[in-house]
Amino acid sequence: MKTHLHVLTALVVALGFAGALPAAETDTTVTVTKTSNHHYVYYGDHQIYFAPETKTYYWQTSSTGPWQSGTTLPVESQGYVRNGGVEMDLDTERPYERHEWVVGHYRHIHDRDGNSEHEREHDHD
Repeated sequence: MKTHLHVLTALVVALGFAGALPAAETDTTVTVTKTSNHHYVYYGDHQIYFAPETKTYYWQTSSTGPWQSGTTLPVESQGYVRNGGVEMDLDTERPYERHEWVVGHYRHIHDRDGNSEHEREHDHD
């Protein structure tokens, strides 16, 4: 009889744990962060970005000034974006946040004469 009582007690305890286990695991919240790229055209000679999806330009009025944005460029800058430019995808809605990286990877765009910095240093060879 004691054996039946121990088995019955063990069974009740096991069922109690089995019922409590799902309750302990009810907080199964999963957070998903979607990182998407944003497409830009970069005009390196004049430090101008254009986002085709939003039709937004990003530019600086001086090399140390704050970045500005708008659907049109200032009149004096509009001629710089008629041709050329390099298409790129960046992981930010504000391309100037990655400007140092862009300049480092697309340095040759800044050379108006078309020669890379390395080629200019060795022109005298």
